[in-house]
Amino acid sequence: MFSISEMQGRSGVLHSSGTVELNTDCYRNRRPAWLVLLKLLGVVAMVAVGAAIAIPSLLEFEFPLWHAIAITAGGMVVYIGIAFFVRTEPNTDNLVGINKFLWNLHCVLGPGRFTSETLLDTCVLVGLLRSHDGPGATLALPSEIVSNRAYDPAVDCFRGFDPSRPIPPLDPNRFALSSADSVTEKIQRDSQRFSSPPPTAAS
Repeated sequence: MFSISEMQGRSGVLHSSGTVELNTDCYRNRRPAWLVLLKLLGVVAMVAVGAAIAIPSLLEFEFPLWHAIAITAGGMVVYIGIAFFVRTEPNTDNLVGINKFLWNLHCVLGPGRFTSETLLDTCVLVGLLRSHDGPGATLALPSEIVSNRAYDPAVDCFRGFDPSRPIPPLDPNRFALSSADSVTEKIQRDSQRFSSPPPTAAS
């Protein structure tokens, strides 16, 4: 039998475990050309190291050279795809059990994730993909609707300010009414203060 404290401890550990999410976001912000080229050099180096390890290992099992190259290339493509779509988020405050496994998996998929993001950055740089900060890019509404719609802070507070959207004019009656109300309240307070009888001294 389990005590209440042990059950609470187990539920706390399960609640603090990490998560595994499926990534479907293919949008990337535009990176500088020099940064993309630097990342491409890193990808080429990692692919060369992986091929230098995998191909000789497959040749030892008497695979033909072109079979070894095809298997290596296919394995790299599958690995990069898994690393792009599978995103592990371990709880680093409790690296035991499932969190330790998620952390190890996160480290193993790190090079493939870096390679996939570099390929997306390259596609954005050459114009094959549209970035968030590219011309005419919108997050939720078409460009023709956004350009004709006034900026509404209640709706667009989480999207950021867009200078292409017209700002609604200020209402002068709002300030006039507020000023008149403040003057009226001040006059009423002054009239009440002077019309009230002075306090009498206690006997």
